[in-house]
Amino acid sequence: MKNKNVQYILLALFVLVGAGTLYYGLSDNTNSPQGETTAQKVEIIKYSDYQCPACRHGHELMKPLVQEFGDNVDIVYRHFPLSGFEYSRLAAHSVEAARNQGKFDEMHEMIFDSQSEWSRGNADQYFTRFAEEIGLDMEQFSADVESEEIAEKVERDRQEGIRRTVGGTPTYFMNGQKIQQSPQTYPQMKSLVELYMYRN
Repeated sequence: MKNKNVQYILLALFVLVGAGTLYYGLSDNTNSPQGETTAQKVEIIKYSDYQCPACRHGHELMKPLVQEFGDNVDIVYRHFPLSGFEYSRLAAHSVEAARNQGKFDEMHEMIFDSQSEWSRGNADQYFTRFAEEIGLDMEQFSADVESEEIAEKVERDRQEGIRRTVGGTPTYFMNGQKIQQSPQTYPQMKSLVELYMYRN
């Protein structure tokens, strides 16, 4: 009888030790590099045209994306001016001229946000006013807008897009892969980004 009690005690201890090992093993695996899914940085290259209404909509999808994911998304803008829009290149040149003075983001936002206004005409006057409002050196800005250097930079972006089979705007590449169908809503964009962010 005594031996049986000892056996029961030993069996109970064996079960407890085994259960504990299994539990802690699973817990450790969850917190280990193999057990968890770590967010990877997603680079989004966007080929876009400042006068394109669909690009204006795409621009709006980028804002909450940055707010939600912060440094986990890196958005790179590429110029792809379309021949059907009269002021596309002037807008691109104006943004690059602002970049030369460290104000790319400010001009980029203002030109997209007011697209419906300057697209109707007098775009050069709008862009000049924007440059004044963000405090650019106006002499340098005017010279840069007309410069060959900036014209070549915008054209290089466009030619790069052509080589990458960009046929319209906006066209997105995420971590180097072309997105065949552009997201139309923020939930669609978010889901796509998360797909690349948590891909193993």
